[in-house]
Amino acid sequence: MLLSAVDMSAARKRTRSVTSVKQEQKANAQAIKKTSQQLDENAKATSRTLNALNTLGAEIRQQNDSIASINHQIDSIDSAMKHINDSIVTLDGKLAALRDSYARSVTRIKNSQQGSMDKLAFIFSAESFTQAYRRFRYLGEFSKWRKRRNDEIKEVQARLEKQRDELTRLQGVKSGMLTRMNVARNDLEKKQNETSALVAKLKKEGASLKKVLRQKEAQARALDNELDRLIAEEQRRQAEEKRKEQERLLAEENARKKQQQKEQEAKAAAKNGKSDSKSDKAKSAPAKAEQPERKAVAQPKPASTAAKPATNYAMAETSRKLTGSFESNKGRLLFPVNGKYKIVRPFGRHKHPDLPHVTTDNGGIDIEVPAGGTARAVFDGTVSEVFRLPGYNTIVMVRHGKYLTIYANLSNINVKKGDALKQGQTIGTIYSDPDDGNRSILHFELRQEKQKLNPTAWVR
Repeated sequence: MLLSAVDMSAARKRTRSVTSVKQEQKANAQAIKKTSQQLDENAKATSRTLNALNTLGAEIRQQNDSIASINHQIDSIDSAMKHINDSIVTLDGKLAALRDSYARSVTRIKNSQQGSMDKLAFIFSAESFTQAYRRFRYLGEFSKWRKRRNDEIKEVQARLEKQRDELTRLQGVKSGMLTRMNVARNDLEKKQNETSALVAKLKKEGASLKKVLRQKEAQARALDNELDRLIAEEQRRQAEEKRKEQERLLAEENARKKQQQKEQEAKAAAKNGKSDSKSDKAKSAPAKAEQPERKAVAQPKPASTAAKPATNYAMAETSRKLTGSFESNKGRLLFPVNGKYKIVRPFGRHKHPDLPHVTTDNGGIDIEVPAGGTARAVFDGTVSEVFRLPGYNTIVMVRHGKYLTIYANLSNINVKKGDALKQGQTIGTIYSDPDDGNRSILHFELRQEKQKLNPTAWVR
């Protein structure tokens, strides 16, 4: 019985040990899951903060541009006001001179008429008819001069009044501009303070920030690799189609030449048969037999027909090059989104303006739009690929001759592979991220085959 009790006690210990281990394993699994969720949430929060920082950066750039534009307008207004003030001083001087001249002339006429009751008496008080006529003409000319001088004074007064009104208007415009600039500067200061707070927050999240940046870099590399693969595949397919077309044209040309040779041989044989049946034409037959041979040698048709496929092919190339009007529209292409937008990440490799030791590399531009914004074709083209990648949702690649435009981070699309697009046609809706306040960002790229180009130099 003592042995039985010992065995039961050992069994209970083993049972408790197994139960305890299972409970610990369950607790550890829950802890790992919770930690993983927390890390994911931290990464999402860091990504949201980074996106907010990029948005603020775009807004600060816009605000700086706005302030610079306002300053330029104020300088223009100041210049115009100075010009108007100078004009007012000149017109004031001219008006004073006109009035003084007019007053002196009137006074001189009155002095010359002293003792006379009126103009008529002044004329008839002349000592001779000639003097009376001269006085009559003088008074007439003086009357005309006085009217011209009055009109001139009125014109100068009107111009002076107009210039003063314009000066008052410009002063009002300048006052409004200064108010706008003060508002813009206050807004800029506020955004810069927000930026400083976000930068401080991101610095505290060093490990999470590095993880997010590595993830974004990996997604960008994956997009680059996939685009390069698709473009290379498309180039191989086009080269193969071109080779097959050339082989087809060559086969048709060879078949045409063989058919032509058979027809010539048949004609020669028929003429030789006739020469055998008519002996009186035996001497002329060889000459006639030689004539088709000479015609065959001088036959222009093979050269003409052989040139025809090359002409068609050149036309196909020319028609394809006509889509190169895409290149002639550099700087005038439609912007790839409708309505309002912000470029939150520019093209190329840059040091982050706010985060030290952080360098970003962008193969295109990232454009933020209000939720529900749509992407549109910048130029006529054909949809060459539609695919998906993590971090970019649905991606549409459009070919414009030797150029390509890429529209990434779409949710709903209105096109499919092979569709012909018109300039401005809607391609799809830009994805709104529910984990980031429905932030909607289009990643847009422009390439000449595999070579990346700066989209901001092409679209506006």
